[in-house]
Amino acid sequence: MIGDIWAVVSLATGGLAVFAVFFVILDAIFGRTPMQRRIATLRLFTVGERREDIPALRRLLADAGRVVEESPLLTRFAARSEPLLDQMTGSPGPPEWLAIRLTASVALSLLLVTLLPGWFGALLGVLVGFNLPPILLRSRIQRRRQRFADDLPGVLHLMLSSLRSGFTLQQAVEAAVQEEQGPVAEELSRALSESRISGDFENALERVGERVRSQETMWLVMALRLQREVGGSLADVMQTTADTMRERAYLRRHVRTLSAEGRISAYVLTALPIGISVLLFVTRREYLEPLYTEPLGFVLLGVAGLMMLVGMVWLRATTRIEI
Repeated sequence: MIGDIWAVVSLATGGLAVFAVFFVILDAIFGRTPMQRRIATLRLFTVGERREDIPALRRLLADAGRVVEESPLLTRFAARSEPLLDQMTGSPGPPEWLAIRLTASVALSLLLVTLLPGWFGALLGVLVGFNLPPILLRSRIQRRRQRFADDLPGVLHLMLSSLRSGFTLQQAVEAAVQEEQGPVAEELSRALSESRISGDFENALERVGERVRSQETMWLVMALRLQREVGGSLADVMQTTADTMRERAYLRRHVRTLSAEGRISAYVLTALPIGISVLLFVTRREYLEPLYTEPLGFVLLGVAGLMMLVGMVWLRATTRIEI
């Protein structure tokens, strides 16, 4: 009886911890809207009494980040995530990100200990909980890059209209940033801020292309540098670049449409064994117990995981077409 009560309490605690961790992850990754961030920035320069309206979970995350910063070893380890976090606007700092990963490990371990044998559930929870947040973040970054590539031609046409109206390049970029929202506007705004410090907009724009891995942005930087060295009409150069990007975006969307069936098949084939295993674990746990209670079962799990990994890589290679 006491064991059943302890199992229920552990399950409830683990569930609440997982919910809190994922809420913090979503809040930290997705952040606030551009308007909310702008209002928060204006409040910093407002004369008068300033009220602290920071959410409790965000304050807790900041406190956890300060705890991580007190350890030089954890700080150096957290700094390894800085290149990844730099690719996502509004992401937490490296100390806060490490605190999220550690908390996810502990929470998932507490949850899996109640469902699996003690040491196996704890080990699986630590491994999955520590590596799941980077996987989610990389997925979010990949979608952001895709949206950046889709929105860039339209933003360039806005810049082109401003250039034909007599604006300079940086004025045209500022006008496009004010009119647009999304990753292109965020990255161009960041490039403008960097150029005000360094004084070189092309270098700042090149860093944008490296950060979002946009070949079109690198071509734009090359075209701007050639125009500055050789001369000519900047509007004509931008027009040619924008037309090329628009055609590439159309071709990219067309290829994604043609390869949609293969990508969906890859997702289904990858999720099918995992879903069936979860269903059997919930309905007939004794059927799967030999896989995580006997040595031969661990060998079979390792072989199955390796084969799934090879299949996932193969399906990704066959359905991914670069444009």
